[in-house]
Amino acid sequence: MTLGERIRACRQKAGISQEALAALAGVSRQAVTKWESNQSTPSTENLFKLSEIFGTTAGLLPSSPQEGGTALAQQVYSLYKMEEEKKAVEKKRRQKRNLLTALLIAAGYLLLYLTGRIIWCEPSQNSLMGWLFTEKPAGEHSYLYGWLLSSNCFWYAMAVSAIPALLGAYRFSYTTLAGFVIGLVFGMIWGPNPEGARWGHGHDGWAIWGAVFLVSIIAGILAQRRQGAGKMTPP
Repeated sequence: MTLGERIRACRQKAGISQEALAALAGVSRQAVTKWESNQSTPSTENLFKLSEIFGTTAGLLPSSPQEGGTALAQQVYSLYKMEEEKKAVEKKRRQKRNLLTALLIAAGYLLLYLTGRIIWCEPSQNSLMGWLFTEKPAGEHSYLYGWLLSSNCFWYAMAVSAIPALLGAYRFSYTTLAGFVIGLVFGMIWGPNPEGARWGHGHDGWAIWGAVFLVSIIAGILAQRRQGAGKMTPP
């Protein structure tokens, strides 16, 4: 007797319909139909759910105590091992993807950092390390870039974008990176203002960048929640 036939026999013996069994197991009626017709095999989790529903053991749904219990138990154990191995491979693949995404986000910020260094930091007499880390930006449109570095907001923003990627929050990471870039561009374009403006210092770029980046954080959270809500658990 096949596994599907055993499931059907146990269901009929329990006197419940396919719809009722599907509701108890937390799957669709179509999934139960496919199980009973041997078109698909229940996952290990669902096999144990069926064992609980029918009041049998993980020797799995024998129609009688004498009929093939050992062989079927071995089959279930093999399925369990295969599923565990598949989960382990998937976990490693997901971790690798998370790490690569986080590195990609960090690389995006470092590219912006180097671009700003090339545009606004003169090599002068400094060493390469001095040019990379200590030379202060100067020149037209350098105010916002310099402020981001002096306030460490540049590195805080990079952490805000990159760290969630390690947890799989890709949409949030990409959205906040885009928000950083857009805020930087908008701040450089519309930031300069006459002396004595209400924000002071003759430049509103920091306020424009901060507002855009804050909006990108909120948008990233909403986008990530939407992605999570769109995920479907396989039957």
